[in-house]
Amino acid sequence: MGNPVVSTAYAQQNNVSYSIPSGSLGAVISSFGDRSDLQVLYPADLVRGKVSRGLSGTMSREEALSKLLQGTGLSFSFTNANTVTITSAAASAPNAQAGPDGALLLETITISGGSISNSDRPYETAGSTSYISAEQIQIVPPSSTGDILRSAPGVFSAGNRTGQALDVNIRGLQGMNRVATLVDGAQQNSSTYRGYKGMTSRTFVDPEFIGGIEIQKGPPSGALGSGSMGGVVNMRTINADDIIINGKAYGIKIKGGIAGNSINPGSYIVPPNTLSPRFGGNDWLNSGSHIGSIAVATKTEDYELVGAFAYRRNGNYFAGKNGEKLVKRFTFGGRSSWGPMSAYKPGSEIFNTSQDTKSVLLKGKFNFENDQSLELGYVRYDSTYGEEYGDMNNPASILSSPPYQANLSRAKSDMYTAKYVWNPEDNDLVNLQANIWHTRLSDNWAAIEVLNGAPSDTKTDTTGVEISNASDIDTSLGIFDIKYGASYSYEKVSQNPGTDLGMEGTRAVGAVFTNIDYKPADWLTLNAGLRYQGYKTSDDSKENPVAGLDGTRLTPRLGVTVEPLDGFQLFANYAQGWRPPSVRETVFTMPGLIEPNPFLKPERSENYEIGLNYLGDNLLLDDDKLRFKLAYFNNSYDDYIIRSYGNRTGLPLNYRVYANIDGAKFKGVELSMSYDTGMFFADANLNHYTDVQYCFAARAGATATCVENTPPDDYQGTYVPPLYSGLLTVGARFLDESLTIGGRVNFSGERAVKRSGVGTVQSEWRSYQVYDAFMSYEVNKNLSFNASIENIFDLYYLDAISEALTPSPGRTLRLSATARF
Repeated sequence: MGNPVVSTAYAQQNNVSYSIPSGSLGAVISSFGDRSDLQVLYPADLVRGKVSRGLSGTMSREEALSKLLQGTGLSFSFTNANTVTITSAAASAPNAQAGPDGALLLETITISGGSISNSDRPYETAGSTSYISAEQIQIVPPSSTGDILRSAPGVFSAGNRTGQALDVNIRGLQGMNRVATLVDGAQQNSSTYRGYKGMTSRTFVDPEFIGGIEIQKGPPSGALGSGSMGGVVNMRTINADDIIINGKAYGIKIKGGIAGNSINPGSYIVPPNTLSPRFGGNDWLNSGSHIGSIAVATKTEDYELVGAFAYRRNGNYFAGKNGEKLVKRFTFGGRSSWGPMSAYKPGSEIFNTSQDTKSVLLKGKFNFENDQSLELGYVRYDSTYGEEYGDMNNPASILSSPPYQANLSRAKSDMYTAKYVWNPEDNDLVNLQANIWHTRLSDNWAAIEVLNGAPSDTKTDTTGVEISNASDIDTSLGIFDIKYGASYSYEKVSQNPGTDLGMEGTRAVGAVFTNIDYKPADWLTLNAGLRYQGYKTSDDSKENPVAGLDGTRLTPRLGVTVEPLDGFQLFANYAQGWRPPSVRETVFTMPGLIEPNPFLKPERSENYEIGLNYLGDNLLLDDDKLRFKLAYFNNSYDDYIIRSYGNRTGLPLNYRVYANIDGAKFKGVELSMSYDTGMFFADANLNHYTDVQYCFAARAGATATCVENTPPDDYQGTYVPPLYSGLLTVGARFLDESLTIGGRVNFSGERAVKRSGVGTVQSEWRSYQVYDAFMSYEVNKNLSFNASIENIFDLYYLDAISEALTPSPGRTLRLSATARF
């Protein structure tokens, strides 16, 4: 069939960036409508049984429609600037009649588009993925950076109240590059020593610059995330479409906000100190917390330019006053005792929770002939912030002292990105993408100086390149969608060289991959892929360097997707993963305490999942939308790396080393759903573990057993996620959808398994339910106001996967205004 017939009297020529996977034609059209801010009208029977190869690249809405309808025998026409109608190429549809003005009258109309806040992407993907939009992040603005991940089931930022970094945990995997945490495809992270709490992997980003977050759970399938096996989190920064309104050629967005429950931090006093936490917080508004940002953009057919600056400042917050104060802790041999949940009392000031952050973003995208584009980006992050040293403020710790205000930490990063895309409309064999990036991060952790006499100063430079292509081949046997490519990254780390906390080393990771989706019928898709990876680490210390590690591995993946009905999808997937040791695991040394392990092996994983997706419209009411995703996962990890004693490896008993245990297992279910009638909406997600086990032997050569607790000498048991967790959001729109009012509850159970060792420094939390309320009012397209109350009932609690036993914020009111021109 030829290209679709086009009528574009009202077509907008401004380009839009698309990344819509192949799937049923109805699902692809729905995603197109959301991304293009269009209403798309068509008879349901007209698209049933048809498939689309999806969309990728930047193009006008007219070009996008032509591409996604190519080969379907359908055409489109714009009836006004915001509405498009799809009909058969012969300008007729089943049972269509001509109206008195010559317009086409259709039966069973499906309407798509109008908002990008509730993306359909996870519900169109045959696997465990999540998408978090900027609107979801800002519905209740984040108190800590890790709050941006609450809308994704099974995803946390561990130690969320300890500093401003992200340390992402996906389905129990965390730290040491297990989860690739990226900004515009670039890796920017640091590994920091945390005493008896192990290590943290830290990524810094300003929530004001996030335009959306894509999350893939499990081993990577594409060019991004090599060397990880827990998942890939890619945060897209804002572009021109996030700033410009009404199809203009330029736009300005200005935002300002204030909040309460904040007090300026006091001065650092060496512990034990006489400065006690203050009380009397939770005032409704004050000047101790405020945020401001400005973003400008211009966009033409040939280029788009974006510049943005954000500043946020808040003092120490106050904990909630109500709720449980004690927690049960488990020690060696499974013994338990009750004690304070934190050294901080309910209602008190929480030291080391302030921040003073400045961020800058510059982006330029240039479009060339033959559907080519080049995007260049730069992001600067500079933050001075408070951060706890968890061993000191833990009431159960052998190092415990009264809470104290530490010196402030400092994080500075510069990120440079370049992305080239060549996606010719008339060539289904070419959809080429090439990325090159470099990040430089300086991470100065001040709180450790109370023990070490100096801050922990880590500098990390990382450079990476990825290149991939996608080819669609339509044969008499079915459609083949082939993706293939390669990636390489080089990381150089230096931490306090020449000291007891010193470390200098490098890590290189390379990969080549291919994935093939084969669609022999409209209702069936088969998937297979291979990934070949290799790594090499080295010790660059000037004195007594240790031998580096290296290795390679081939990992396969298989999948099947069945679509018995339009909008309904069943899937099953199998994937192997591989995670090489990090620089720290390879070369980190503390004389007499921690030694490198020359026998350390990479981690390996096997991931099984089955699930279903459903996208339905007009089910209970006209124009309503239901989105539903349910998945069961069974993930096992061999040669899982923990920090342990030398007797697991045959090294001397007094050695503390990074060592392999036999394995770990995480099984569970996840649910995501969204229902929207236009006036009322609800979103929910839930994660529940059915089985969590660690498999280990008491000493080298002994028989391993799998148990529902962590190894007794493991210092990384803080990675264990809660037994269950989730988020429920409900709301309503009034006054022609200009006023939105709603609420949400964030809930979590206790740790999925008890921690059987290192009982004096462990982190435990009680199950909790935290209630928030939000409201937004759009005066017009140029001005809007937002208000929220976090922790309405002023609950005293610790976040799941807390690290430093830092209580979360009590009741906090926020107000903000956003102007667009």
